[in-house]
Amino acid sequence: MQNALSVINKPIVMPRVLFNENDVEQFASKIMTCKMNGDSMQPTIQPGEVVAFIGCSGVISTPGIYVFSRDVFGRRCVFIKRVEPIAGGALKIISDNHHYEVFTLNADEQSDMQIHGRVIASLSVRHFA
Repeated sequence: MQNALSVINKPIVMPRVLFNENDVEQFASKIMTCKMNGDSMQPTIQPGEVVAFIGCSGVISTPGIYVFSRDVFGRRCVFIKRVEPIAGGALKIISDNHHYEVFTLNADEQSDMQIHGRVIASLSVRHFA
């Protein structure tokens, strides 16, 4: 019989909980994280959740949720948004919270944009102490 406490302090080799078994080897060593601030992606991603994402070579070629940064009023800001590539190299930027407007960035408006990666999971983090 296995001791129920045998899992405590056991190192986690790879974050298997984030992936299907087939994807673990491909993605596990490439995961980056950041914290969701604000409510623009509710109900999909809640404020305070940790977002796990993988690099996409700085290119958005398929629709999905992405982490990117841009200059806003002279300050570098990180965004987590649903992004859809559209004709002519433009990107449709969508907040899942319907209180925020959808907008489009034309190719020439993306010069200060850095794509960090595609979101693959979000995790709720609660502190108890």
